[in-house]
Amino acid sequence: MAGARIVFEDGGGRLGPLTDLRAACEVRSGAFVGWQRLAADAIFVAAEREPMVRLRTGLKVNALPKGSRFLLLNGRLLEEPRDARRLAMGEALCDAADGSVLAACLDETGAAGAIEGRWPDAMRRASLDAASIMRRPWDLLANEAFERRLAADADELARRWKKSGELAKPSQVAAWRNDKGRSWAMRWTGKRTRPIAFEGDAVIVHASARVDAFAVLDSSHGPVVIDRDAHIGAHAVLQGPLYVGPGTIVAPGALLKARTVLGPRCRAAGEIGASIFHGESNKAHDGHLGDAIVGRWVNLGAGTVNSNLLNTYGEVSMRVEPDAPLERTGRQFMGCLIGDHVKTAIGTRIMTGTTLGAGSMIASSVPPPTSTPRFSWITDDGAKVHRLDRFLATAEVVMKRRNETLHPAERAEIEALHAKAAGGAA
Repeated sequence: MAGARIVFEDGGGRLGPLTDLRAACEVRSGAFVGWQRLAADAIFVAAEREPMVRLRTGLKVNALPKGSRFLLLNGRLLEEPRDARRLAMGEALCDAADGSVLAACLDETGAAGAIEGRWPDAMRRASLDAASIMRRPWDLLANEAFERRLAADADELARRWKKSGELAKPSQVAAWRNDKGRSWAMRWTGKRTRPIAFEGDAVIVHASARVDAFAVLDSSHGPVVIDRDAHIGAHAVLQGPLYVGPGTIVAPGALLKARTVLGPRCRAAGEIGASIFHGESNKAHDGHLGDAIVGRWVNLGAGTVNSNLLNTYGEVSMRVEPDAPLERTGRQFMGCLIGDHVKTAIGTRIMTGTTLGAGSMIASSVPPPTSTPRFSWITDDGAKVHRLDRFLATAEVVMKRRNETLHPAERAEIEALHAKAAGGAA
């Protein structure tokens, strides 16, 4: 059995806006982000990422913990390889697709070299086919693996909350009643409706969450998980497998379809399906969003909609960055990739396979380009670079609404990213 678990960033894959302002191991792939899923004891990232990764994770960053045996895990992993824990000293599992090291068991000397990119010459490598790892952003949405992760996450959260006494029970439904004590939650059982919020392990609700009258929690095809302090509005329909993160508010009448993940403190309304919201993002009005990956601090204006299916019903191709090649996604359904701090105006239409770069402001009456550069300011008059001072002023206002402030290290990351987008002219 390997000792301390080290999650390392290898800079592999092409992940576009997903890793503009976060490490790959901070990408959300379900109820958990990567380093949580891999149960990291320490993380190794690029030096410029170190301050914010340490702040967000609370872990040791870019320093080995004490020990003589280490299990190194690639930060792009979506699931730990099955054989990783059985690795003997000096053994490694590698991605058959490109040779990337997925997991390795090394001593202190080997681990210290490996995190700097110097893998031991004598390390014994075995190839692993079909590894569950992010090579492109759309790998997060692969249906079977996505559902498997959500099921595992539901089991883990149920275990934790049951152990801590935070798992809501049928007898606690009264705690969700309104002030007059006349409302209750509803669950569709496939045969009839009845006034009960959940039963068994299919619907997993934190005791602090609130579910309003006649919300439908449909776990017939997978678990529905509602986390701490979340609020589900009246007549909302939630179809599992699905996860609603801490402090997230689901509007009355919303439709959340299968394979939807809402990270912490989001606002969700209208129709959302097969999509991942990283956190602190708003889709607070009607409109469809499907097969999408949404960063943090995003605000989608009223009536913003996206297409997730071509009129030809063919395979969707995407560019994850404006200068990247057009690539086949292998998916018939693929909506959009939206970077952190993106804002869209009312009535924005996002075409199939669109990437919106981090910090973009979309305020045009026609759909934005399917590959929008970072910090784009797009109106009917054309496109220009979003001014850094205006962007930062808006970001500070937005974050204050969630009782957060822009950390100096995060500001530095944004300034560096903006300088790159502006060609060095901030």
